[in-house]
Amino acid sequence: MSAALRQHRAGVAERLMATAPQAAASLDWDSLGRAPAWLALPEAGFAMFQCRVGAVLCGNAIRLWIDRGRLAAAETALGADFLRALRSQPDSASIPIGLVACPEIDSASLVAPVLRVAGASVLLASMASGVLRDTIGAALAPVTASTMAPELAATLVVRAQALSGASA
Repeated sequence: MSAALRQHRAGVAERLMATAPQAAASLDWDSLGRAPAWLALPEAGFAMFQCRVGAVLCGNAIRLWIDRGRLAAAETALGADFLRALRSQPDSASIPIGLVACPEIDSASLVAPVLRVAGASVLLASMASGVLRDTIGAALAPVTASTMAPELAATLVVRAQALSGASA
């Protein structure tokens, strides 16, 4: 077993034991190894990644923002480079309007919490059904999985990862 796999499993186990210890007890080491990489991120990185996934979901709306308060809050939650990369994407890079509802974010104070919840719901939706998804769902409660197709959710996660790499 590689050191990277051990570190991944340990990071996932630490997060799940801290947030959903009873549910985490049902997982074995192989399940922890199959958990997505984003689950092993440090807390601050995990919170930012959830916001970034939520921002990709809401990309069409965010590109229309002009008020400084929401833009400043988005920059804080997402990072300046990520926000710039997201806002520079063409509308065709976003999911079609009306396919999935983007939550309303009408004030700066709502930017980070709404994007984080939206992102967490997409992350859950991107996972295959099973014990691992159920355990992660318990860890992210009260957030529930988005009703979008798992393939669409996975696409949004990949876009967030790509934009995160582009902003690094």
